[in-house]
Amino acid sequence: MYAGKAKELLEREGVSIWDKVVVSIGTTAFEAIILPGPVREDVIYLKLPNGYNLAVKVDRIKSIKKIATITPKYTLPKMLVTAREDLPEVSIIHCGGTIASRIEYTTGAVAPAFSAEELSNAIPELFSIIKPRLTMLFNIFSENMTPKHWIEIAKTTYRELLSGAKSVIITHGTDTLHYSAAALAFMLRNLKGPVVLTGAMRSSDRPASDAPTNLIASSIFATKSDVGEPVILMHGTPDDTCFFAHRGVRCIKLHSTRRDAFRSIGIPPIARVDIREQKVDILYPHHKKTTEIESELKAVFEPKTAIIFIYPGMPQDIIDSFTDRNYRGLVLVGTGLGHVPEYMFESIQRAIENGIIVVMTTQCLLGGVYLDVYETGRKLKTLGVVSGRNMLPHVAYIKLGWLLAQDIPEAEVKDLMGKNITGEIVYQESPVYF
Repeated sequence: MYAGKAKELLEREGVSIWDKVVVSIGTTAFEAIILPGPVREDVIYLKLPNGYNLAVKVDRIKSIKKIATITPKYTLPKMLVTAREDLPEVSIIHCGGTIASRIEYTTGAVAPAFSAEELSNAIPELFSIIKPRLTMLFNIFSENMTPKHWIEIAKTTYRELLSGAKSVIITHGTDTLHYSAAALAFMLRNLKGPVVLTGAMRSSDRPASDAPTNLIASSIFATKSDVGEPVILMHGTPDDTCFFAHRGVRCIKLHSTRRDAFRSIGIPPIARVDIREQKVDILYPHHKKTTEIESELKAVFEPKTAIIFIYPGMPQDIIDSFTDRNYRGLVLVGTGLGHVPEYMFESIQRAIENGIIVVMTTQCLLGGVYLDVYETGRKLKTLGVVSGRNMLPHVAYIKLGWLLAQDIPEAEVKDLMGKNITGEIVYQESPVYF
């Protein structure tokens, strides 16, 4: 947690995080607890007896002596659940990120709040919109998500819908939220209610967190829309007035920090949500929820599927390595209309001859792959490269892995990669939504 001069000072004095110490600064000495904090080389974080936290420059500390070690405890008070039986039952599946947090003020530590009691007190507005049914599936950073996690999320979502939930909200870290949304879009079909994936760009222990408002907006959408497909629902603007529901297979995270980090690519968002009026405005055609057709679950993925970003000077043995490891599918994220350097043709041909299905996508967010325009594209097509059309690269990767896991003929996999299954291919792009 600490580095540089801060780490050296703590090690020299024999103190560590959660130790109770006496700190001397100049002519002043006081008691405090060493807190964890962001990695800093010049600052140590302290909890004072009055409850306030203090960040102290290492150079100002004259001495720091350990007097005791404490064990941090989350002493949360008993809370009253305010759920109403007359509201629609919505399943909330927690997969990561923080819906709500509570701070244990003795130590300054932050604990996730996910019980009904805690959620009721953290986001009371939620309980006037839905009757939540909570499932703690796992709690991991989204960069640690794998296809195995997508499969488990899909199966759990399917069970919740079958067991009576009107819709499902999935809380998830934002870094790979668009991957999970795309995976669920292929794995779950003919839904009787929306599956809403949401998260927070700012965790709920921070000021101006978007976690509560994103969850409130998701609950409104879950109960008041006629959508029957997975969507990503996050802030549509930096403030707390507008929220967009994006189609799971046409959305990516475009900004690393902004609240409105997610964008629909090539199409408008499916809907806009106003949490002040609790209103949902539909903006784009979508798969509608249905009870006439049986919901379908195909929660599978071929792990030997990879996505490769093409760049100038890229060595061709990168592709060879996947061939040598008996991969079954490769998605190339090519330049422009779907191109790679000619010196890579030999490795691509070898991969195809070894039974690997190679799909071409483009690094351009708008437009698509057109292998008939230039000679490079025509040669790739002759080699047997499959056009990913205007699928977003991560969506093509998920679609290919999903198809390969179904044990269908290679020719059918290639054919289906070029066909629209759940809105992943757009026939007429809307360039305004970029």
